[in-house]
Amino acid sequence: MSTEDIKRNVLESVEKHRDEIIDLAATMVRQPSVNPDLEPGAAGEREAQEWLRDWLERTGSVDDIDFWADDPDRPNFVGRRRGSGNGRSLTFSGHMDVVPVTPDQREQWTLGGPFSGDIQDGNLRGRGTSDMKGAIAAYMMAAKILHESGVRLAGDLILAQASGEESGQHEIGCDTVLERGWTSDLAIFPEPTNFKTYPTLKGEIYFRLMTHGKSTHIANRYMVAQPLPHGVERPGISAIDKMLKYQLAILDLERDWALHRSHPAVSPGGQFVNINTISGGASFTSIPDSCEATGSLLYNPDLTSNDVISELQAAIDRVTAGDSWLSEHPPEVEIPFMGLLKEPVNMEWDHPGVETIASTTEAVLGFTPETATSPWVCDANFWFPKGQPSLCFGPGDPTWGIHGTNEYIPVEELIKACKVFAILAIDWCGVDEQ
Repeated sequence: MSTEDIKRNVLESVEKHRDEIIDLAATMVRQPSVNPDLEPGAAGEREAQEWLRDWLERTGSVDDIDFWADDPDRPNFVGRRRGSGNGRSLTFSGHMDVVPVTPDQREQWTLGGPFSGDIQDGNLRGRGTSDMKGAIAAYMMAAKILHESGVRLAGDLILAQASGEESGQHEIGCDTVLERGWTSDLAIFPEPTNFKTYPTLKGEIYFRLMTHGKSTHIANRYMVAQPLPHGVERPGISAIDKMLKYQLAILDLERDWALHRSHPAVSPGGQFVNINTISGGASFTSIPDSCEATGSLLYNPDLTSNDVISELQAAIDRVTAGDSWLSEHPPEVEIPFMGLLKEPVNMEWDHPGVETIASTTEAVLGFTPETATSPWVCDANFWFPKGQPSLCFGPGDPTWGIHGTNEYIPVEELIKACKVFAILAIDWCGVDEQ
């Protein structure tokens, strides 16, 4: 049987398995697997990971399964469909964890329950449908269909399932996949790109800043903010006022980047800083003696984390040096905060993986996917610096309720993804014609 005949049979088989593809995705959505780093007390990924491992083993879709947990409640696993040994290897790498549904989101959720896995108006609904259990179902079913169709790939097909992606806990999740030797010639992270190909991803850094002041009664504000006679000791210093100086300096840095930093594959203004949380003071009747802020920044793929950290640190240092109080009472600075640092991904746009995705998608779906730089980061940012060729390509879209309310994915997108993933495995890994 020729390769084209094999592909035709596989695509026909995907159509026959439509209901099973949708049911697999819906069943995973009904298993919350909420990341406990983001919702303390959440059960985490174990139950969902064990269920999917058992499903994969039961179907016989892979030859090897490796299941482990550096954190007992947050396991990872890999399934491998062994190739004949004379083709390129391919990894589909997904994450089982999802972000929490906040009380406000739950109250505003109008289209089925957050973990219902219901089908309404042609859409599968629930947390994780687009990010990224729909994609996981698509590539798992692609492997099953290849198995049932008797397709023998020339290269290995690896299905990797990590924990902790949503909180950046790569040490217990995606890092361990590579540490156990599960590398390949190409790794595809089927994050919600809406079938765009992202061979480049920006870098991301989190930071923390704590200013210290001196507390006093609020009635002494005039002695805190105004000039005092010679020799009169200032009774208080507002830590929030001091934090404002740093915040303004950080915004100035962002404006400078917007004007003077550009990248051919990044939209204008694509390098930016967020102040994500800010908290100061212990009493509404006292001048605050401490203020803490945390933030994040995304930066262009042609830079390194060291480049950007040095610029952020310099902006902070300039404020410190220019303020009489802060120069003697410098802030606490933590960059990166909690070790949350993701280096950019810089795959070549003409990499064979990009070209294969383009030709496969054109053949299966009738269009050539756009190649672009990702607006977000993911576990690929941890794999690429370790030497694993990595890019993003998958179904789902950030505007379809991801990390928000009424998350969904059209069921037709699941079917398209399963078709593309199955044929992509054939095109990339090669196939032993029968």
